[in-house]
Amino acid sequence: MSLALTETAWDGYSLAERDRRWNAVRANAARAGLDCIFVPLCVDPANFRTSSAGARGNRSDCRYLAMMDNAAIVLPTDGRAPIVVNDRGRPNAWIAEARAANRAWADPIATALLDAGMESARIGVVGLKGGIVTHVRAYDGVVNHNALAEVMRRLPNATFEDATDVVGLVRYVKSEEEIACLRRATSIAESAIETMAAVARPGLDEASLYADVTKRILELGSDHYHWAMNIGTFEKEGPRSTEPPIGRRLQPGGYITNEISTIWSEMVAQEVQDISLGQVDDKWRPLLDLEMEVFDRGLSYMKAGVSFPELIDFISGLGEKRGLKATVGLHGRGCGNDGPLVTGRANLEKLRDLRLEAGNAFVWKPHVFSPDGSIDFQWGGDVVIRETGGEALFTRAREPIIFV
Repeated sequence: MSLALTETAWDGYSLAERDRRWNAVRANAARAGLDCIFVPLCVDPANFRTSSAGARGNRSDCRYLAMMDNAAIVLPTDGRAPIVVNDRGRPNAWIAEARAANRAWADPIATALLDAGMESARIGVVGLKGGIVTHVRAYDGVVNHNALAEVMRRLPNATFEDATDVVGLVRYVKSEEEIACLRRATSIAESAIETMAAVARPGLDEASLYADVTKRILELGSDHYHWAMNIGTFEKEGPRSTEPPIGRRLQPGGYITNEISTIWSEMVAQEVQDISLGQVDDKWRPLLDLEMEVFDRGLSYMKAGVSFPELIDFISGLGEKRGLKATVGLHGRGCGNDGPLVTGRANLEKLRDLRLEAGNAFVWKPHVFSPDGSIDFQWGGDVVIRETGGEALFTRAREPIIFV
């Protein structure tokens, strides 16, 4: 999909979207018996938009509840407006007033909880540990220990409990307003793939290729995100680069795999499309055929109500019928990973009670392997779950490999 360099500024989510999020989180918190939801200071304020999911801290929760990159939030369950602390006390379209931390966060955060009447409350802390659908790669949580310890010292009669899933399970189901933003991010990623296919030729500096694709992503309005590229051959995958690879040039017969990640609003999209500078050995053909079958039939199977073990078994069965191996590759999308990370190594016990719901968003990129595991292939893109099956958000041709 070719996009023009127009309308590259996002106007922000509506107040109706804000209220939907706040009310849904309050309802989850009330069911859990919590008096408020507390999003504390994140681990690393500098790394929200990087390719390292564990390094983003709980900035994604800040963005989700306040449309601020770096803030602490106290959201009472009883319907009162949140108290928000950010570095300089600046408000925005969602938050009429904010308190300043001025880089010393513990005191104003504790004061916010006390002012909200939480001195003896049950306080739900978001990001205290990894959740079912958010912070799934940060097993030990993302909370700044020293700041939280000081807050707990200031409120000795309060109870602090993990509430990662209280917010996470709201983030898990997208509104149509959010899906529209994810669709736009997907279109930007598709345009980046077009750029890569247009400029990739033997002899081109690999750093120039990375720079050209990144330029296209940014000029279409995406926030910066360190997308990934591997350049090797059909027989051997090259090193993974999330920065321009220096000192290398594309070679005849080269093979480019990628994960083109883009952002529109806070919605992170990812499209996966291999590009070849040579022909494919015939031994790959069964894998390419299986990949496309698994993608399409798996997408149809992903109806609201299907469990993840059911999906895993279905995909595995498609591979077995061809004498090959197929595994699920499903990564939640949204303000980062708003959904479980489901791969061949998925913790099914953790996902036992979780099901697909209408409004879930994923990168769907199933993985197929030869019987001995010596060759493998992966392809896919962003999808949304509907009542009757998955909907692909991308519009590019279903070509497992683009030949240039």
